[in-house]
Amino acid sequence: MDYGIHWFRRDLRVAGNEALRHNCLKNKGRVVGIFVFDKKFLGRDDFSNNRFQFFLETMKSLKEELNSIGSDLLVLDVGPEEAFPKLLKKLEHKPNLITFSRDYEPFAVKRDKAMSEFFKTHEIETQSFRDHLIVEPWELTKKDSDEGYQVYSPFSRRWRVVYSEGDMKNRISSQSLSEKYYKGPKKKVFSLEWRDLTSEKDYLDSYLKENKKSVTIDIPEAGTKAAQTSLLNFKDKIKNYKTDRDIPSINGTSRLSHFLKNGSITTAQIAYSLGLDSFNTLSTGENTFLNELIWREFYYHILYRKPAVEKKAFKPAYEALKWENNKTWFSSWCEGLTGFPIIDAGMRELKNTGFMHNRVRMIVASFLVKDLLVDWRLGEKHFMKELLDGDLAPNNGGWQWAASTGCDAQPYFRIFNPWSQSKKFDKDGVYIKKFIPELKDLDAKRLHSPILDHATYPRPIVDHSVQRNLALDLYKSLK
Repeated sequence: MDYGIHWFRRDLRVAGNEALRHNCLKNKGRVVGIFVFDKKFLGRDDFSNNRFQFFLETMKSLKEELNSIGSDLLVLDVGPEEAFPKLLKKLEHKPNLITFSRDYEPFAVKRDKAMSEFFKTHEIETQSFRDHLIVEPWELTKKDSDEGYQVYSPFSRRWRVVYSEGDMKNRISSQSLSEKYYKGPKKKVFSLEWRDLTSEKDYLDSYLKENKKSVTIDIPEAGTKAAQTSLLNFKDKIKNYKTDRDIPSINGTSRLSHFLKNGSITTAQIAYSLGLDSFNTLSTGENTFLNELIWREFYYHILYRKPAVEKKAFKPAYEALKWENNKTWFSSWCEGLTGFPIIDAGMRELKNTGFMHNRVRMIVASFLVKDLLVDWRLGEKHFMKELLDGDLAPNNGGWQWAASTGCDAQPYFRIFNPWSQSKKFDKDGVYIKKFIPELKDLDAKRLHSPILDHATYPRPIVDHSVQRNLALDLYKSLK
């Protein structure tokens, strides 16, 4: 009998997975899932064992869900160019359809093109589907042109126009999450497991056990059900999002980014659940949050159209910046020992939890680049090593924004003062004292100026006013 294979990548869920749904309908439920690890991914110099463990836990949740509804997930330990040829040789009958959800990173684009050609030569139909972006790069261009936008404001305006046109409401609602689906017994919508096709070894459990040995933080609950719980919790907070999102001591952000990274949930599902597809009735908080989702899509569009930004400055002139790259200062920044409490609190939060509040991300990034004069790429790589939500496009876009080297970036002469930022966003020192316990007995006012007489907390490693002028001179040298 005919059957299909769905190739999972960063769409690790069943609900609202259009590619999986299409395959299921065409093959009347006879569909199995596969995930293949590419050794190039596991060998990256910004690889994170913590993030990988969360990814593996997400796949474990997906496998359990697929099993509960009559399907299965096979996890292989080689890349697609090796995995699929070996697998097809072992299968008595090849699948009539392989589906996958599109990705936009440079490596993924090349991989998918090569694999599509491979499947074609083996006379296997392939179909790809939109998934983790609401609007794909080729759907949003400048008027009377196929050129993409390089400035956020006009991109956002055009994105909202596209978002309100055509089949967009159907596109978004088709990805909707059903609360009922995750409560009570599930319907057996599939009718095929890998044991019906092959005895190929599954490597998920071995990866989970082996990688766990290198994990350094508590891994949060993973999977679509956990993502949905976070989304429902955020519904009660979104009305105050505009103000609360900037206060790191308040749990006022969505905390959905690590789920978005793995595709346990998508921007379309978030928009549908929060009612963000009805512009006329959006509150200030809802509108602000929608802007954040648009920023995320903006950075994916930039990366897709300008893949060189993965390694280089979006603005070529800034490739000539002569960074000081003081190794001792960089190490102090990584360890949260700079003597600037708001910086150190953020870096310790990152190290101990795999997360950092978004406002603090901007502050610590600005500090590394414009106070310590360290190449933004070193900071970007460190974030990818530590963040559970480490994601190439938004991480790269955020760092190039802070370094003033990216598209529509912060002007080079706007340099965050870590002391005033600390006072403005953590006035009472609640966030700082949470992650720097040695300062818990200090009066809050002392946390927003140099601490020169503490027994265990370091003095500031630089003078901000001096470093600010050096940074300005550095950038002006290219003018």
